Amino acid sequence: MLAEAEAATADDGLSLRPKPVRIRRPEDPLTPEEIDLRERLQAQSHPNTETRS
Repeated sequence: MLAEAEAATADDGLSLRPKPVRIRRPEDPLTPEEIDLRERLQAQSHPNTETRS
């Protein structure tokens, strides 16, 4: 059963090693992807925000 599980994880096309990431410092400029994500998140309404009518 273990061999089957290992074969299944190897066949999904994903690397078994995690992708290294770079720790961002506050003074580092944002990438275009980070800017887009920030704008999309800020445009969303917060689920706990009460709507006043």
